[in-house]
Amino acid sequence: TNEWQLIGWHNVNEMTKYGMPGVFAHGNFDTWSPSYLMFIAASHNGISRLYETFGNGGADTLERTLDEDDTARTWYKQNPPLPKAMWSQRNNNNYQQTGILISLSHVADNSKSMLRSFYLKSKRSIQKPGVEGPAAYVFPADDPRPAGQAELLRLLQDQGCEVHRATVPFTVSLKKGKTTEQKQFPAGSYVLRMDQPYSRIADMMLDYQYWSPQEKQTAYDDTAWTFGELGNVRVSRVTDAKALDAAQEKIIGPVKAAGGARGNGGTFFAVNHNADNYLVSLRYKFPNATMLAAEEPFEAAGQKFNRGSFIIGGVSRNDLDKATQELGLTAYALNAAPNVPAHPVKAARVAIMHTWLDTEPEGWWRIAFDKYAVPFTYISTQDAAKDANLRDKYDVIVFAPLRRNPQAVVSGLPMYGNALPWKKTAETPNLGGFTETDDMRPGLGLSGVTNLQQFVKSGGLFLTAQESSDFAVTFGFTPGVSTGRGQRLKAPGTALRVKTVDAQSPIAYGYSEATTVFYSEGPLFSVSNTVGGRGGRRGGGGERASGRGTADDPDFVTGFPPAEPAPETPNNELWEAPLLSDEQKRNNYYIIPPQYRPRVVMRWADNRDLFVSGLLEGGGEMAQRPAVIDVPMEQGHVVLFSNNPMWRGETQGSYFMVFNAIMNFDQLNAGRKTDMK
Repeated sequence: TNEWQLIGWHNVNEMTKYGMPGVFAHGNFDTWSPSYLMFIAASHNGISRLYETFGNGGADTLERTLDEDDTARTWYKQNPPLPKAMWSQRNNNNYQQTGILISLSHVADNSKSMLRSFYLKSKRSIQKPGVEGPAAYVFPADDPRPAGQAELLRLLQDQGCEVHRATVPFTVSLKKGKTTEQKQFPAGSYVLRMDQPYSRIADMMLDYQYWSPQEKQTAYDDTAWTFGELGNVRVSRVTDAKALDAAQEKIIGPVKAAGGARGNGGTFFAVNHNADNYLVSLRYKFPNATMLAAEEPFEAAGQKFNRGSFIIGGVSRNDLDKATQELGLTAYALNAAPNVPAHPVKAARVAIMHTWLDTEPEGWWRIAFDKYAVPFTYISTQDAAKDANLRDKYDVIVFAPLRRNPQAVVSGLPMYGNALPWKKTAETPNLGGFTETDDMRPGLGLSGVTNLQQFVKSGGLFLTAQESSDFAVTFGFTPGVSTGRGQRLKAPGTALRVKTVDAQSPIAYGYSEATTVFYSEGPLFSVSNTVGGRGGRRGGGGERASGRGTADDPDFVTGFPPAEPAPETPNNELWEAPLLSDEQKRNNYYIIPPQYRPRVVMRWADNRDLFVSGLLEGGGEMAQRPAVIDVPMEQGHVVLFSNNPMWRGETQGSYFMVFNAIMNFDQLNAGRKTDMK
């Protein structure tokens, strides 16, 4: 446990000998978080290193003046930085390279000690079930998302974990809070045993995290990454050692879900919608095939199919069998199309739009789209500003989170000084390529806002999340939706629970009543039936106004007979728009026509059920509020996410909320109930 400190202080000692000021080793970093590559060493019984140096924001050599706090001596900084120094990229690299070379030399000089430490950590990992536990993590054979389950197990295999499969049913004692119950797992369930050298990486990824709101140490980054929850995969943490005694076989090769075409004959095929991400791969693998989404559950070929299930025609059995085997999906042959309302599911033309302010968060969206073979065009806000005919090229424009405010998206960077090009040239051969600009400073501009709004009005889907949802609300894409921030709310990268409000919305296809999603300080939505109105307040049941009598007495005006009490304001939930009163409906041109009102698809869970993993404080400020909203805008739609559905390859369970919206971009009104009130 002291390797970090030993190597760190050796760095300080040796680099000080070389006459390098400003080297110190004091800080905390959660190397057990799977958010950075360095965790690979820390979680596989090795040693991780993190070096951070003073930067210039560029490659120029400049005289830098440091703050007094930076140059002050303290117990861990006996040799502080100089008040002034000529500093360049070369100095930055030199400090980092010197630090790592000294560390490598130190490890080589102490190789036997380091090797013994690695051996002991690996040995204790194998002994884990009999010491602190757990004994195993079990993935049940009856998980409704077998392809998603297999994907998570392959990820663990990539980390060096061994996976076994039970050959017979087995029963274990399972702890649930303060109680214990007997749980039987069916044959075919996967068992990730904890008596193996890399058990700790599995434990880190699959267990829950809890960061106390009273913790004085500020979270460096995300506080939750519970892969089973965020992957929408069922995982049981089992402390009962009987899980290790159950008859099981080791899986040789990558875990793969069973798939392929089933049944005889068939003019049509049905594929159940269970929000497995490879369903979108299937749609794009056969872009010209006829695929319909069932708008209601149905039964056929002896199977039950969820709402949103694919009904496929125009694909040969051999081609479909090969594709579904590769993807871990099952297609059932049907002699006739089922008698169920259905609409087309299209291979939409997608653009992912980025700013030149911040491209890291949306990079995780591009990785997800690439992984599941969803083709897209990569455009910038500058491209959108110049193109008044976006709808001719795209069906969907995805604007991922960007960690900037709405005004910055429009205004861009300050236009002082020289242009900031990002393009491939003889002097900069490694820049640009798939996206370039002569100047990164200009933003979307008001022309870009107009072009995007026209894109939506003409039938396009504009899909936003977190900060980009703020942008859509701020610039008038979503009448009836307002955003805010909590006063006490603290959730810096937290796993929280959402509840499905409108299961008939195509965005919710394949999802159950409750789903775990990733949230990091996103906007809090309210909805209203009026433009500019604020919803989210419950009506009815309030205290009486000030006046004579007790709290239970009606007030009266002296000299007039008692009047009939005013009717109570109709009650509404926090995720609902307050009902319009007769007075509001009278000659009010701010009222949104029913067909254009915001449609809440998912909401945040009740406060008692909201928290899943990580850090949450002040959760009552977001509990029950809308989380996913579909807002019609003339012929098109704007979809708003309060959460971030695609983040760091850890949130596969919410990916299909995005994919559902994309494949149903022109059918998002399916199942919509229009309430004239």
